[in-house]
Amino acid sequence: MDSTESRRSAAGHTELVPYDSDWNRATATHLLRRAGFAPDEASIQHALAAGLDATVDGLLDPPAESSRAAELDALADEFASRREIARLREWWLLRMCYTHRPLHARMSLFWHNHFATSFVKVQSAPLMLRQLRLFERHALRRFGDLLREVSRDPAMIIWLDGAANVKGRPNENFARELFELFSLGVGHYSEADIRGAARAFSGWHERRGEFHFAASEHDDGEKTVLGQTGRFDGDDIVRLALEQPAAARFVAGKLLREFVMPRPPQPLIEAVAARLRASDFDIRQTLRDVLRSQVFFAHEVYRARIKSPVEFAVGVVRSLHLRVPGPRLAEAVSQLGQRLFEPPTVKGWEGHRRWLNSATMLVRLNAAAEALNSTDDGKGFDTAGFLSRYRLDSPDAIIAFCGDLLLDGRVPDALSAQLRGLADTDLTSLLRRTLMLLLTSPEYQLA
Repeated sequence: MDSTESRRSAAGHTELVPYDSDWNRATATHLLRRAGFAPDEASIQHALAAGLDATVDGLLDPPAESSRAAELDALADEFASRREIARLREWWLLRMCYTHRPLHARMSLFWHNHFATSFVKVQSAPLMLRQLRLFERHALRRFGDLLREVSRDPAMIIWLDGAANVKGRPNENFARELFELFSLGVGHYSEADIRGAARAFSGWHERRGEFHFAASEHDDGEKTVLGQTGRFDGDDIVRLALEQPAAARFVAGKLLREFVMPRPPQPLIEAVAARLRASDFDIRQTLRDVLRSQVFFAHEVYRARIKSPVEFAVGVVRSLHLRVPGPRLAEAVSQLGQRLFEPPTVKGWEGHRRWLNSATMLVRLNAAAEALNSTDDGKGFDTAGFLSRYRLDSPDAIIAFCGDLLLDGRVPDALSAQLRGLADTDLTSLLRRTLMLLLTSPEYQLA
């Protein structure tokens, strides 16, 4: 991670040069954490043995889903049909905990934030599930196909008032967000472009939970949008937006902020945008280049992002093999500031530094403490099972293993001293106290 080659590539951030330096525990865990969630020891060892290229390929084209995740899948429609959004929220989080497809799960969450739609207004659990399924299908496919389907998505139509968009009285909400938040960004379109695009989407309505094209409400007249003139409909507007140079830059910036660094430099954005344009906005192909690049493994990229509540909570569950009840998990994530299916605004969650303040850090401390408890019904943390699984039979073994698992072996000196001060306790107590110190350390809050 600290190699000369990595430091040199990090200085410029101008190209996606393939990474060819050390493949070790720190680099492997960094990849698994960024392209999924905090891994368990078995996942780390598998990645170390497989190597960088095979690990990236496995993330992008994973094996069959886990049996537990498949069992959970069967419950989704039942929860949605009961209009139980709280149960659906619990279900989604548990799916992320048990999935064998962590990058797909992360990308579905990424698109949920990109196309931020809230149950508060939609008021339909089935439609929110349908939208999530849309994100899952297109998680790593071409962005243009996803954008076209989102424009027909019933939850999105309700969310951005598509029913009010009719010939002669165009509603501009979706057209504005299509340009500003979904494809181009502020400054790359005009108010006239929004008005023309709104007319193109007129008549794109929702009826009884399905997309409905109301031909009599559609304005079929000539429009001028983004420098082009024609009798455009909604699909034409999506095409015109993606043809703008700003579109690839916009998507590239969001991908880089999610997977690489909070403030990517413009030359790096341009490099990733070029990959997007060359691949017709193929997310899988572009991410393959990003995740295998020197810049991804650069020194200043390592633990440079603050974990979101979902990353924090799901990562703890996955790495420690916790058995956490869905309601408890969903409540913890919501208290940490990320209530799934209810993003705060049309801009979604801003993330990074917004995730942490004195109040949310206290919630993280309490969540970690609760996670390390055991319950009479077998839920929570299996201390004896953890000690046995990893053959941790001495204080030194416990402290070393936990430091490797949670902080890649890079435990700060001051924290190491604290951990050594715990070593006179019994092994069960030592394991819990060691994990508590590590999980609540500043370093662990960073991805």
